[in-house]
Amino acid sequence: MSAGRRIVRNAASIVLGDAAGEIFVGYAIVLAAGSLGPADFGRLSEAQAFMEPFDSLAAFGLGNVAITMAARRGNCDGTLRGTVWGIRTISAAMAALLGVSMAIATGRGSLLPVLIVFAAGMLISPATVVALLPFQFHQTIHRRVAVPFVVGLVRLGGAYLAFRFLRRPIGFQLAMLGAAFVGALINRAWAGRVYADRLRFEKHLAFAMLRLSWPAAVLEFFVALYTRAAYFFLHDAGAFAQGQYAAADRLLKPVMAVAGAVFLSSLPTVASMVTKREDLALQATYRRSVLQVTLGFLPFGALAWLLAEWLLRRFAPAYSGAIWPFRTLIVGAFFMFLNMLSTTYIVALGRFRTMMIVSVFNLLVYLLLATQMVPVYGAVGAAIATASMEAINSIVQLTIVFRLLSRAVNDSRLGLG
Repeated sequence: MSAGRRIVRNAASIVLGDAAGEIFVGYAIVLAAGSLGPADFGRLSEAQAFMEPFDSLAAFGLGNVAITMAARRGNCDGTLRGTVWGIRTISAAMAALLGVSMAIATGRGSLLPVLIVFAAGMLISPATVVALLPFQFHQTIHRRVAVPFVVGLVRLGGAYLAFRFLRRPIGFQLAMLGAAFVGALINRAWAGRVYADRLRFEKHLAFAMLRLSWPAAVLEFFVALYTRAAYFFLHDAGAFAQGQYAAADRLLKPVMAVAGAVFLSSLPTVASMVTKREDLALQATYRRSVLQVTLGFLPFGALAWLLAEWLLRRFAPAYSGAIWPFRTLIVGAFFMFLNMLSTTYIVALGRFRTMMIVSVFNLLVYLLLATQMVPVYGAVGAAIATASMEAINSIVQLTIVFRLLSRAVNDSRLGLG
């Protein structure tokens, strides 16, 4: 099967599998938003947004690095996966403790129960991450396409129990924890059945991965920080404004799920092409992909723009204030698609430090924009700051990738590769 067909099949498997689960997850979110109301839903979203950068830090950049390392080793074996599990377990515990400590230090004691439950989920996630690695590397997501459906059903069941017996932010966070625990068990059992390698921790491999992954860890932390910073800036605007922005943010989730699927499907193939020094093919594939993303997103974005007002006014009138934040974010989503595509190539080329610098630049741009926009325009201002930052990021990343690929092609022609 050609590289292009593998990417399309794998992306379609992720989208279809996740879509089945996201139907239940989406209804669970709607149930939470509707029963909690904008204020409590805003508090729940603020707590999650506070911990998500620490959750990204716990990943320590190993998701992308593991795929790149597997491409170099030629396999995603039990030693690689066991080593990732060991590192991720330690980093998750440290990041969870750091996140809770920072919440206490910054006066967010009222959010502490939800934060602790979130931190417990961080300790579970390494099992799921490691179980997914071989499916991602071998591009065989279709072999576990039913798993998200089951996990999503568990998530919905937990949300319903919270709705009936604990209709507070912590109740819905506990529902997420339960789904994470069941998901870890199912994914671990499924991976053991399909890829039955014995997991082993190797110290030398761990040090090699840590040397490679720390820039990626900084990158992912800063990305999570500037993508969730809107909730911090909206803190003074009140929980109601946070709830309106959270509604717009959640509506965007299905759009970004497609982008994430393309990213996960493309990385193994692009990393393999880099390893084989297929520079001309990489350059041509990137140009074609940029055009395809542009042409493919426009009708989808236009439809989302038009439907947003009708959906919110018809089914969630309490969240009608989310209409323009969502419309602004859907514009930013176009640039997010391009940025995920560019990041795939930069990561596959092993330029983690370049991406780290880009992420710091993005954070500075966002802070500059948000400090001007959010106090004046509230939730809409937070969305404008996000969309504008992503647009600037697109220009930067497109320039970087074109230069890197052009340099690689010229080096190959001169025999320097």
